[in-house]
Amino acid sequence: MRKRWIGVAVAGGLALSFWSGILPQGRGDDAPQGDYLVLALSWTPSWCAATGAARGDARCAAGAGAGWLVHGLWPQHAGGGWPEFCDTDHDAPDDALIGSMRDIMGSDGLARHQWRKHGTCWGGDAAGYFARTRAAFDALSFPDSLRAQGADRQMTPEALLAEFRTANPVLGPEMAVVTCRDGHAQEIRLCLSSDLSPRPCDARLQARACRASRVTLPAKP
Repeated sequence: MRKRWIGVAVAGGLALSFWSGILPQGRGDDAPQGDYLVLALSWTPSWCAATGAARGDARCAAGAGAGWLVHGLWPQHAGGGWPEFCDTDHDAPDDALIGSMRDIMGSDGLARHQWRKHGTCWGGDAAGYFARTRAAFDALSFPDSLRAQGADRQMTPEALLAEFRTANPVLGPEMAVVTCRDGHAQEIRLCLSSDLSPRPCDARLQARACRASRVTLPAKP
C-alpha cells in the first residue's frame, strides 16, 4: 500500500511542527538553525562501491541486502548551505536510541555522527530528531524498479527521479534531486517543510544535482 505524507505526532508530546515558519529574532538553545529539512537517502550498493567495501563494512557483504538507507536529516538554509555542529543543551543520544535507528540508517556510528553534525541544529532533543527522521523515511514508497535486485541498472538521473516520483506522486518539480559519484547514482535528496511535507529545494541545492548523462544503480551484493 502506498504510504501518505502526513504531519506526524511523535510520542512524548512533540508538536506537529518544530518550526513556526519564521525563525525567532532571539535564537535560544532550542531554536532551529535552518529554514527547512533535507532527507538524504543513500543507495547502499553505490556507497559500498565508493567506500564501504574497501572498509570491509558488513552492509557490503554478499547477501547483506542493504538498499535505500537514511544518510541523514539535515536542517537547510533557504538561501543555500546549512548549519552544522551547533551548540545545544540537549543530551547526546544514548545507546538504546542510537541502536533503534540501525534498521534505517545502517550503523550506530552514522546515527551518532548525524546527531552531532545536524541533529544539534534542529531545535529539539535527540529523541525528537530521530523520531522525525524515521517518520520522514516511513512516509516513502520505494518502487521495485529502484531496488536493483539481481542486476545493475543503467538510466538517466532524470529517469531515476521520475520512477521515484511515480511511487511518491506528492513530490513535485524541484522538490528532490539525485546525486552521483563515479558514475553511480548515489543519493536521492528530498526537501521537506517543518511538517515533513515536500517543498521546493533551494537553488544551490538543486545545482548540486547529478549532471551525468547516465548513471548506474548497482545491484545489491
